[in-house]
Amino acid sequence: MKKSPSFLPIYDRIGSQKALGNTARLGIALGAGFLYVALQYLALPDKAAFLRQYCWVLGAIISASLLALYTATDLFRNNLQLVNKLEGRHNISQAVMDRWLTDRGYILSGCAFAALNTLVGHLLGVPQDFHASPFALTMIYSGFMVAGFTCGMGLYGIVGASILYLKLSPCLHYSLDPMDPDGAGGIKRIGDALWTFGALVGLVGLLVSIYLFGVQWTRSDQPLAGFMLIVWAALPYIAAISIILVPGLAVRRNVQMFKQFKATELRNEHSRIYSELKQFREGGDQEIISENRELTERLNDIQTQLDRLQEMRNSHLDRN
Repeated sequence: MKKSPSFLPIYDRIGSQKALGNTARLGIALGAGFLYVALQYLALPDKAAFLRQYCWVLGAIISASLLALYTATDLFRNNLQLVNKLEGRHNISQAVMDRWLTDRGYILSGCAFAALNTLVGHLLGVPQDFHASPFALTMIYSGFMVAGFTCGMGLYGIVGASILYLKLSPCLHYSLDPMDPDGAGGIKRIGDALWTFGALVGLVGLLVSIYLFGVQWTRSDQPLAGFMLIVWAALPYIAAISIILVPGLAVRRNVQMFKQFKATELRNEHSRIYSELKQFREGGDQEIISENRELTERLNDIQTQLDRLQEMRNSHLDRN
């Protein structure tokens, strides 16, 4: 049996072989957010500005994005065994991990998004409260960078997971099982994971929206800044919808093709067995009765498969 590939990204491991424990993850996520919040509070001469400019929300974004990243990592890792089974002899999961879900990719994506997020914050206009001291100004820009870095790694993971499921979907034609009790041909766990990924991104997006529309940006009344504000607020929701919708549409198309092919195959077999059942056969009564019983059972089994095939969901986008 082909061994399922391991997934140990740089942000979730000790050394090179062992994943972080839940306590360590929680400590890193909450610690990063709290450290920013504490330093930003100490840096502001006017402490009331800490609440007025939603600094605590920026700290919450840092912590929430890391917690979401760790949760999604665990879920993705748990799904790899199923993906490995569904892909058969192909090495899709390993190829995607080697090419896309690499440490270098995560770091570059985090750095790029950190720079972009900092630029957006600068162009929107950092509130005057932070210009009261160089330390306060340095900390708000640092907050932009850290939040951008953590969110950038999360978005990169979404891209990698989407690519994996898109490449996997054509293989489903050969690995789906209409009789699987999950009612989705054996891929319900993957659909559930995609819904969870979307929910996690959406929750982070909610915090981002609260922050963006709560801060008193100095250039928010300018057309370009206003447009950037809307785009930046919409980005997490676009990502959340994409991780659910894009793989879902690809899976639906391939599952529909599988169901059409399988239904045709089963109906042809049903017709052949039914014709054989109606044919006159010579032999003893017990022999004929036994053969008819066997053919009838096969017909019933085929009909059961057809019924389950009809009931099977095309993807996680379809209701039960």
